[in-house]
Amino acid sequence: MLTLAKRFFALFLVLSIGGQALAEDAPQPIRALLVTGGGWHDFETQKQLITEGLSERIHIEWTVDYEAGRRADFSPTRFEDENWIDGFDIVIHNHGLTNLREHDPLAARIADAHHESGVPAVVIHNTLHSLRDSEKWHEFMGVKSRVHESNRPREIKNLAPEHPIMRDFGETWTPATVELYTIERVDEGTTVLADCYGERHDRRHATYWTHQYGNAPVFGTTIGHDNRAVADPVYLDTLARGVLWATGKLDDDGNPLPAYNRTLATR
Repeated sequence: MLTLAKRFFALFLVLSIGGQALAEDAPQPIRALLVTGGGWHDFETQKQLITEGLSERIHIEWTVDYEAGRRADFSPTRFEDENWIDGFDIVIHNHGLTNLREHDPLAARIADAHHESGVPAVVIHNTLHSLRDSEKWHEFMGVKSRVHESNRPREIKNLAPEHPIMRDFGETWTPATVELYTIERVDEGTTVLADCYGERHDRRHATYWTHQYGNAPVFGTTIGHDNRAVADPVYLDTLARGVLWATGKLDDDGNPLPAYNRTLATR
């Protein structure tokens, strides 16, 4: 009886140690910071759509900074710490801080942290206009935009179907509505992935792109005004792939690294 008990105890130890080893070997999730809030948009709903939508698709954990709430003239206190970016694998910016009196100081604190640390960024919709009086902000974005056209249904065209982010986007996508941002300038080195026609200037404007800002990969989109667009599977799939691309977890064929994929299609 004693021998049998010893065998069970030995088996228990083996299973316990093995389970601990497997847990230690399991890949850590992408540590994402979502900075959101501000004016003109329903950021409270969007933070749920984005965090829940991406968590369904990829292996990611979240820190959400919604300190700004609905205030467009608020500067999040997080950025007062010179080491604010430490501990994150990526920062997703989805905010509308357009009414701050001075744009340059905050733009520098955010942009310089990405530039120097190499922590990737995803920049969404109104983020482009958040600190639009700062030229450094536009350089960080990779494109320059200060105004937008009307919000209505529009067709977005995939310009880079072979790009890993855009492989499953389709030839075109027509969200519920698109508040089309006027792109004044596309910086050298920026790769435009998709665009959309704007009637005001009778030309097409970038809607998805990538670029390198110093040491940091940046993925950007001007789409994100309408909650229905943000909740669209095409939008969330593309955003998830953008996060994987920026963090080096998407191969050249558009396949996520297996440990970081939950529901995204593979080839």
